[in-house]
Amino acid sequence: MRIFEVVRWGNDTDHPLTGGPNGPDTCFLVRASTVEEAAEIADARLAELTHERVQPWSHAVYLLGEDLASQATASLLRGPYIQSAYCHGWRQWHRDGKDDAWREQNS
Repeated sequence: MRIFEVVRWGNDTDHPLTGGPNGPDTCFLVRASTVEEAAEIADARLAELTHERVQPWSHAVYLLGEDLASQATASLLRGPYIQSAYCHGWRQWHRDGKDDAWREQNS
């Protein structure tokens, strides 16, 4: 299993400076085997949240590391939490639409 940070650009608050698609991002810490599985877990949670000002699906996935637990299962570990998502040189994948394929980006 791997540990990913899954990101939706922006947040759904109505604050004029920090809300909406250009505000701090909606993030999740996820344990999963693949990028697709990590996004699926986060997208299920995003579907439960309000999304009047932002899209209800994840836009980016960052690989943070490996989970060495012997009995690990895919799961949401933390989130949603709101912060500006920064990729610190990690492997990263992006998509432009909910049904688009994930594309790995160079750091």
